[in-house]
Amino acid sequence: MDSIEAADADISPENDSARQREQKRINNRLIENVSVDLEAVLGGATMRVGELASLSPGSVVPLDAALNAAVELRLNGITIARGELVAADDHFAVRLNEITQWPE
Repeated sequence: MDSIEAADADISPENDSARQREQKRINNRLIENVSVDLEAVLGGATMRVGELASLSPGSVVPLDAALNAAVELRLNGITIARGELVAADDHFAVRLNEITQWPE
């Protein structure tokens, strides 16, 4: 039986890393046109059920975030970016200040 040289098999760590990068690039191409829903989180509030039940049109619910606090953009509950709330034409928008590290 002939032995296989490492050079012939091309199993070096550098080649393995290049192969992994290529696989990630291929996977990104497969999913780049998939639509996802993002949510912008301004802040939160804690209320008693009685307070919640007494809300009516015109009620004001204070949030736990300061006016200049960053808005979080979330995908499936995971924060993917932070930014500031701005106006874009007649809609709200978020100007990104930070993009978080994607989980592995």
